[in-house]
Amino acid sequence: MIEQSSGRRKMRRAVEIPCDIVTKHIDRPLIYWATNLSSDGIWLETRAPMHAGERVVVCIKPAIWWHARELMLFAEVVRSSSVVARSEHECGMGLVFTDITQHEQRALDGWLRGRPPRLPRRRRRTAFLQGELPAPQSMLS
Repeated sequence: MIEQSSGRRKMRRAVEIPCDIVTKHIDRPLIYWATNLSSDGIWLETRAPMHAGERVVVCIKPAIWWHARELMLFAEVVRSSSVVARSEHECGMGLVFTDITQHEQRALDGWLRGRPPRLPRRRRRTAFLQGELPAPQSMLS
């Protein structure tokens, strides 16, 4: 089992690349879009995420400036959010790579260097801001 830490080890970078996912339940690759990536893990957008703890094989080949072979990595689903998420872009699953080599990690870190970090999601309005704001008080009173 993968040991969960309280914080991230690597910065996630914004990407848009297709990935093939192979599971033990389906004998053909499933195509997902990766929207952020680090050399430790990946976020895949999907309206039907897998359950946390499920193990898969992720096949990635970044399109531009990637001279290495396709990466075939074992991964485990560690986060899953379904269609009850606030927006369509929050539906998906987070995977952590379980067998990436140091060479593959360095190559992926080099490819990700200079790419923008993942943009933060807009937060929901708080209950206070959803209601009416109090009227401003006059400074002359």
